[in-house]
Amino acid sequence: MFIALCSVTSVRAQGRSEDEIKRIQDAKVAIITNRLNLTPEQSTGFWPIYNEYSQKRREIHREQRMIINNKKALVKTDNQVMNNLKEVQDLRQKELDLEKEYQGRFLKVISASQVIELYKAERTFNDMLIQRLKQR
Repeated sequence: MFIALCSVTSVRAQGRSEDEIKRIQDAKVAIITNRLNLTPEQSTGFWPIYNEYSQKRREIHREQRMIINNKKALVKTDNQVMNNLKEVQDLRQKELDLEKEYQGRFLKVISASQVIELYKAERTFNDMLIQRLKQR
């Protein structure tokens, strides 16, 4: 799951044009909107919260990639490796805490069933995006 999310969130780093990034984001919004069947009132409350959540999650994934990709060449001792592993675990915990926090915020705007559909829609979108990236 972590690798899949890093692959999806690193789309910007792969030299994608702004137009491609916008199309990807539009496709994600369409899938989520369709799956959640948001009312206009829910949509107004949901999207600002979701966009904030997504940005924070991307930042965590960026930090994880930096630790894994940038430090691996510098690592020489078991202590350094253990420190890197601990940093990654701490970031995973930070992501879990973020998910718990935002789940509570989502539940103030959408139903529990819609929150589950959100997670399913994100997974569907990520799987579709990974398949498209593999085809290139």
